[in-house]
Formats: sequence, structure tokens, C-alpha cells
Amino acid sequence: MSADTTQKMQIFRTQIQQKIQQLISEFASGALSREQFHAVYERYTGQLALAQLAEASYSPDAVLGIVRDMQPTIAVKEQHMGKAVGMAIYSHRTGTILETLGGFDVPPDKLTPILNDFTLMLERGKRLEREVRRINARQWLVFAAGRYTTVVTLFRNEPSELQQREIERLHHDFELANEGNLRSAKVDAGRLAYPFLTFIQRKVQPTD
Repeated sequence: MSADTTQKMQIFRTQIQQKIQQLISEFASGALSREQFHAVYERYTGQLALAQLAEASYSPDAVLGIVRDMQPTIAVKEQHMGKAVGMAIYSHRTGTILETLGGFDVPPDKLTPILNDFTLMLERGKRLEREVRRINARQWLVFAAGRYTTVVTLFRNEPSELQQREIERLHHDFELANEGNLRSAKVDAGRLAYPFLTFIQRKVQPTD
């Protein structure tokens, strides 16, 4: 192996190790879901394995070329990124769904047990924590409860911690903006303001 190729290999390995550390930091901060982390980490591990193969081969430059031609990492992240596709807003007082936003096609049996538990805990004065449930291979539900309502968000792919916290922030704003209506004997869903619309309709622009 030539000195130039050896240097290329060293630079390549260093770059991959740096990307792995950046990936770890992103996950630790809540920016990535476990699904994204595992997919990208597996990718980087595979690249390091190819680097080892390149060192042992008679044509290391050709092997490195294969690595560089692989699907961009950002495409892997995007493929596994959580995407909010729909939401239901449940009233604790009436025990009914006030409104659905986006495409929320979820069987009632996936919702009712958790919503009933939330209502019971509220009646007992207990603090409600966020609940995240996987309902099939590609769909996840995030339950976030407030004083008057619980919002249930349907995601395609596992949502990241940051996405879950964003739902809670929007829910807080929703209840503040609509408190007068939510406290009334009969809630008029047509008069409610929905901060969630920005989240459901948002087009995520991935960055490398």
C-alpha cells in the first residue's frame, strides 16, 4: 500500500470516528430517536469494517470508492426520522375526542386504555407523565396530558426526545390559548386555536 493510500485510510477512519462521536452527542441531546441512532451507527460500523477490508485488499482505493458511493448518511437519518402524521385531542371532562388533525387512523383499542388511565390519575390528583407506545412496525403514539386535555400524536417511525418535548410545549400553548373555551360546559371545537398544525404540517429539512 502506498504512503498516499495509507494516509487516505487514516483520514477516513478518523472522519468516521468523529461522525460516531457526533452521532452519540446528538442522541444524548434528544435530537435522534433510538431507531435513527441504531441505523446510522450500524452504517458507520460497516464503513469501518470496509476500511479494514480495504487495508487488507490489493485495491484499497476501489474499496474506499465503494464506501464513498454508498447512500448518504443524511438519507439514512431521513428514512428513519419520526414524522407526525396526525393527532387527536381528548377531553378529560367529557371523555370524548374534541378534534382530530391530519391523518389519524388509529383503532380505539390502542387509545382507550391509556386515556382512561390518564383520566383516573387526574381524578386522584396524580401527575401525568408522557407515554410513548409502539403500535406496529412503523407507527408510534405519543400521549401528552394537560389539565383539560390529552393530545395523542401518531408518528411514522419512532419520535425523538426533542419531538416529544415539542408536542408537550405545543400542548401547553394550546391549553393556555383556549382555557376559557376548555373550561366551559360545552367546548366549541370550531373556536379552538391549534398550535399543533405547525407541527403536523411541518416539512422537516434534514441536515448532515
